[in-house]
Amino acid sequence: MRVDTGTELYTIVSVLTDSLREKEMFYADDNRRFADNMLLFIYIKTGELAMKKRLLCMILTLVMIFALVPSAAAASNEATEAAEALYELGLFKGTGTNPDGTPIFDLDKTPTRNQAIIMLVRLLGKEEEALAGTWEIPFTDVSDAMRPYIGYAYANGLTNGYTATTYCGTNPIKSNQYITFVLRALGYASGEDFKVSTAWEFSDKIGLTDGRYHAGNTTFLRSDTAIISRGAIDTKQKDSEETLAEKLIENQVFTKEAYEKATTVPEVLREPSAPDGPDVTFAVDGVMLPDWDWDYQTDAGSYIVTPYWDGSTFTDFEVEVENGKGSVTKNGDGTFTVNFPAEENLDITLWYNFIAHTEIDENGEENTEISRTKRSLTFATPVPDSGFALSRKGMTHLPGRGFGDNFSPYFVLDVYYNGKRIDNYTVTAAANAPFTASVQADGTLLLLKTGRGHAQFTISYQGQSADFGLFVS
Repeated sequence: MRVDTGTELYTIVSVLTDSLREKEMFYADDNRRFADNMLLFIYIKTGELAMKKRLLCMILTLVMIFALVPSAAAASNEATEAAEALYELGLFKGTGTNPDGTPIFDLDKTPTRNQAIIMLVRLLGKEEEALAGTWEIPFTDVSDAMRPYIGYAYANGLTNGYTATTYCGTNPIKSNQYITFVLRALGYASGEDFKVSTAWEFSDKIGLTDGRYHAGNTTFLRSDTAIISRGAIDTKQKDSEETLAEKLIENQVFTKEAYEKATTVPEVLREPSAPDGPDVTFAVDGVMLPDWDWDYQTDAGSYIVTPYWDGSTFTDFEVEVENGKGSVTKNGDGTFTVNFPAEENLDITLWYNFIAHTEIDENGEENTEISRTKRSLTFATPVPDSGFALSRKGMTHLPGRGFGDNFSPYFVLDVYYNGKRIDNYTVTAAANAPFTASVQADGTLLLLKTGRGHAQFTISYQGQSADFGLFVS
């Protein structure tokens, strides 16, 4: 079992910088809303940091140990699968282990520059070499534990300092900065092949990323480092037909057999039901939902919901409707009331864990940012007694309505007709659909992404048929 050491602790430290480099911690809302041709898509909001500024002429130091901050949202299936594949190859490690011995990836945490460099060195299969080396670096703020990783990366042109003498390893890392690390690992040079400030443009061009990273998307999590790193091993190196994975196999970092086992899609797919370490759970009318249950399938009515943070009730939260018909009202006793008409799914967002983070810029101004953590809950309509319906992890999807998200690489759904699950149906995807549609051996419907966009697919059963829409990004 591979377990990370204390070097993977999550720490946020305020630092004074006098560099013209881009600042590391300027977050804003990261909202992704997708709707097209009357299709209803999932609205994903992975977290938010609101900005405000006030003047201060002194250096602030310690703010918070980030390891104690709960996760922002459950990791996507794509990120979990990427992390698991990299873990099996020894290229990505957890921050600890669950009671059953499985790794805890903490994919919903914000990575620091230190953690990103550790991930990068492991991705290259160079951890042993880094730990065995003696490295000279100009930075005065690097701990002994981090010196091998930063020393290796600095010596091999993978990273630079924040200033000439500081590395600022505890600062959060942005998407363009981690993509820059990976592009350099693939042999590309910043300033020649791409610009650091818009590194995602070049990574999209070579197929390392798929367009999800851009200037307006400022939230960057460990899940993103897993997804980018997973894409990197299948990306060709500069001026070469050899992928990074093939290079690592040649260098005996792992075997071809291990690579194929870790990256091959199983014959029958099942979407994971449990997110990575949820810390907020819900009780509906006094009945606890399972820790992993983000969807509550029920009939129309009024419901009292009690949120629990690490097993205890709390009152310092905000709640709002994200999508769908219905309303939510916060009560004064640590609960909120949900009025659910059951005409369509009702997506609810609970915001909690409000924390102030402070940083001093080069002008001596203090920037205070208020972070908050998101937890989602969906009141889902039940499977109807008549007609066709699809069910995915407690969510009911009806004909004529679109669904999808921009993270999952595939969807596994149960198919219903007249209120009963069926398995002897046929499915046909529209021509040029950005996904394939097939019936698995266990009767579930598998929609496997092959591109981006949206299209219809048709379910047929006993002479009846219905059209559904799927959006993929």
